[in-house]
Amino acid sequence: MYQKYKNGEISAIQSYIIIISIMIGSGILGLSRSVAEVSKQDGWISVFINGLFISAIMAAIIYTPSRFPKYNFLEYTRFLLGAPLSYIVSFGYAIYSLLVTATVIRYLSEMTRTWLLSNTPLYIINLLILLTTVYMIKNGLTTLARFNEVVAFMLIPFALLIFVGLPEASLTNLRPIGGTGIVTILRGIVPSFFSFAGYEVLLIIYPYISNKQEPIMKYSIISVIMVTLFYTATVASQIALYGPQELVHVLYPSINYLTAVDFPVIERMEIFFTIFWALTVLGTISIQYLAGSIVLQSIFSKKKTSFFTYTLFPIIYLITLYPRNTVEVIAFGEKAGSANIFFGFLLPIILFILYFIKGRGSSNEKNT
Repeated sequence: MYQKYKNGEISAIQSYIIIISIMIGSGILGLSRSVAEVSKQDGWISVFINGLFISAIMAAIIYTPSRFPKYNFLEYTRFLLGAPLSYIVSFGYAIYSLLVTATVIRYLSEMTRTWLLSNTPLYIINLLILLTTVYMIKNGLTTLARFNEVVAFMLIPFALLIFVGLPEASLTNLRPIGGTGIVTILRGIVPSFFSFAGYEVLLIIYPYISNKQEPIMKYSIISVIMVTLFYTATVASQIALYGPQELVHVLYPSINYLTAVDFPVIERMEIFFTIFWALTVLGTISIQYLAGSIVLQSIFSKKKTSFFTYTLFPIIYLITLYPRNTVEVIAFGEKAGSANIFFGFLLPIILFILYFIKGRGSSNEKNT
């Protein structure tokens, strides 16, 4: 059994904020382009359907660990999967978190160099971001959750930027609605699925929620639906502005979307977007980094998560230097994101089913 709140504690409300923060990160930059490549003008429908699908997965993610409230990820998966397999899955999750952390750091570095620090070497930007991340997570979940609370308030003006391009947009670009066919629309779910990645971190941090008597499942699902509506509106507005044919050639639609509009006071709104987006992504990076450290802590029975926070530092830094250019960063990110199919979909469903087969009513079920 884990020592209660050894890595810090978070409230139920903070867990909802973490869900929103980690899902709205690097995924928003290229989401419109990736779904438009597959679903054309119906990309926004693919995103909406995917969000509803992930809402159902979120129910499974919350339900299983809620049946084992005093046990961490390794301990309740060990009961459901067996000891050898639980260690393999836990170690695999740690590697997955490490790769996602490194990939998102490199995404942020590329954006920072492109829009803010064009003369600064990437290896310096990578290092500064990673040092900031380590500083944020060295004291555990409580400090990190408070940071995400601050960022969450900034999401409100960020969300309003969806509407700035509407005067220049054309609803004709969204027609015919459903014209690509149900098969193509469903195929568009795959690239949008990766943009929602991160919600699976609740499998790791659920035991550290202090007030579990709150309706955590209900509001976690609402958090996913909020992100779904935001993503759907974003994709629809960008398709309406560019058209699906042109949109597939835009590397960062969310930023280029802002450059297509003249603001009366601020000349370069994309700069402000990049600065704000960097803060949001720091939340994503930190949550993934800390989740991986927590899992490794439980595997190797260390007293402090900070041991792995510092140990993983050089490994993550070297991975951030691996891609040679932006195209390779995107390709590397897609490969790392493919693991989300297992950790974000298959694993929660497997654990949910195994609980009903093996765990329900068992004497090993703990204080539900």
